[in-house]
Amino acid sequence: MSQYKVSQSDTTHGTDGEHHLVKGQQSSMRLWHREEPNADKPERTHEYETLGYVIEGRVDLIVNGETISLQPGDSYHVPAGAPHTFRVTETLTAVEVTTPGTDK
Repeated sequence: MSQYKVSQSDTTHGTDGEHHLVKGQQSSMRLWHREEPNADKPERTHEYETLGYVIEGRVDLIVNGETISLQPGDSYHVPAGAPHTFRVTETLTAVEVTTPGTDK
C-alpha cells in the first residue's frame, strides 16, 4: 500500500534531530527544523546520497575535506560513500532527499 501523505503529527524523529517525512519506493525526505548551532559532528559516511536545500540559517558542510558554506536558497549534494560532517553556524532549517530511502 502506498502512503501518499504524511501529516505533521505522523512524522518520526531520528536520533540526530531530523524529522522523517514521506518515504517513496526509491527515496525518502527529511527535515532539519531549527537545528541549533553546534560544533562539528563526527565525520561519517552513508550508503545513500543526499540532496538538500537550505530554507533558513547557515551551515558549513564538509564533504571529502572541502568546506562548503551554505545559506538560504543554496542546495547541496553529498554523494553516497563520501566522508562528511557539518557545522551549523546559524539556526538551520533544511529539507533533504535521500536515495535510496533511509530511516536514518
